[in-house]
Amino acid sequence: MLSQRSSLIAAILCCLPFPGAATLAQSSPRAIAPNSLPDTPTPLLTSYLQPAASLILINNAPEPTPFTQSPSPAASQSKAPAQTPSTVEGSAELLPQRYNFHTQYTLTGMGYFSFSAKYSNPAYLVYGTGSSLPTQGQARETQSADAYFGFRLGFDSEFHMDTLLWQGFGLNNTYGMDNFPNGEAFKVGVRYPHFSVVRFFVRKTINLDGKRKESVDDDLLTLRSKQDTNRITITLGRFSVKDIFDNNQYSNDPREQFMNWALMANAAYDYPADALGFTTGIAIEANRSKWTLRYAWLQMSKYRNQFTAESHFLTIPTESEGGDGKIFQDWGMVTELEQRHTIQSHPGAVRLLVFDDRANMGSYKAAVALANDPATLAIFGTAANFLASANGITGGIDSTHALRNTWGFGLNMEQELTRNVGAFSRIGWNSGQNESFEFTDSNWTATFGTSIKGERWKRPDDVIGAAFIASGASKANQAYLAAGGIGILTGDGALNYAPEKNVELYYDHKFAKYFYSTLDYQFVDDPAFNKDRGPIPGIFALRLHYER
Repeated sequence: MLSQRSSLIAAILCCLPFPGAATLAQSSPRAIAPNSLPDTPTPLLTSYLQPAASLILINNAPEPTPFTQSPSPAASQSKAPAQTPSTVEGSAELLPQRYNFHTQYTLTGMGYFSFSAKYSNPAYLVYGTGSSLPTQGQARETQSADAYFGFRLGFDSEFHMDTLLWQGFGLNNTYGMDNFPNGEAFKVGVRYPHFSVVRFFVRKTINLDGKRKESVDDDLLTLRSKQDTNRITITLGRFSVKDIFDNNQYSNDPREQFMNWALMANAAYDYPADALGFTTGIAIEANRSKWTLRYAWLQMSKYRNQFTAESHFLTIPTESEGGDGKIFQDWGMVTELEQRHTIQSHPGAVRLLVFDDRANMGSYKAAVALANDPATLAIFGTAANFLASANGITGGIDSTHALRNTWGFGLNMEQELTRNVGAFSRIGWNSGQNESFEFTDSNWTATFGTSIKGERWKRPDDVIGAAFIASGASKANQAYLAAGGIGILTGDGALNYAPEKNVELYYDHKFAKYFYSTLDYQFVDDPAFNKDRGPIPGIFALRLHYER
């Protein structure tokens, strides 16, 4: 629990004076920029590692390089460090940054008009605000603000921290659709702003040959530098799984690109994360010119869809109900192989991901059997009443908790078609026998779409996106929902099953140097896998985004 994860973060703190294990290749003498390290070790490097000298250097630093929007992996649960930077051969050495500082703010307003349904059960949940999406229409807003700080510990090691302020609610308190339409709607909506340190990690790069270099740009979670193409990268601490895995150039960031949860990540990958999308773990990446192999071991939450132990001291107001599973018993492991290629000079990538999550999960089949047991019916009257009594610890499917595994795979593809047009797709599947624990209730998913930059209409920083999603439930999950079971996002008290289908269209417009606005439209058929509800003809959103 708290002490287990605290010990891991304490280990990270012990690593902070981490000196670089390798130096950058030497180049001819040159002037040193105020926010850069020299090309070769000097007495300045030794002094900068001392705390007092570090403060002097920070105070002399210039303003950080502005971030300009592109369809590359981006922030929040999905802002990724530059994992596949461009290759530069024979050029002058790039001076590595000592530190950087970035900020972002996102405001999203979202709503829909009335739709029809054969039945609704808005008061179904015993603990919560209701399950079925209200048919009379609704509007909600969400806000988030981040401050990102990165500091170079040595030539090839970095420390990064991200502090988050969030406020607002998703539609129906983030319940009633499986492919939820707002990736900024955390599962813990709040009326007043809350604060949390959501990222806190060390990244160590081991350069392997020095013959071929790649430039890394200054970004939210990356310091400007050069790296060997052949390298090993180790990330240790608190981060989002999406910072490293399942990235996609065109469909990755709900603050800049598509908003739907199933378009920011593979909906069938129940990736380890607390209610804000972050966890503690270690990731190792082996990079070559055309491929990267990644592996991570990650901590699972103690309770489904809740905060982890860090919420006791990294969140304001504190979340006293947070907790971790046993550190060597409750875990998630994931491996991803990425292959990069070009087709007629147009770049693309294919990523194959496999995962295995182990936690104190409930079983769909065991929950249905227990709900229909005569002793249970004598107390609760109906199976649905019992299944609705789950409170995270006891009742419903929580009464069947045992150490169980959920495993699956994902396929993630992106391809540039022309200079300003790209296509993408994700396909995912999981074993679907145990309750979803961290992300969505989908047991399989398929998405595909396109992204078009606005150079043709003289708006090169504008982007149009269009995508289709289909997600579904396993037979065991269908039986559980039909009996009245509730999941992370779904559960109407009954079920007339059909896969949920979604369409999303957006236009993102850059209207000032650091400011963007987005108009977004989504259509939902068979929300929460239920033929008897919907379709929802239109969910409309306006997003305002600042990033620097």
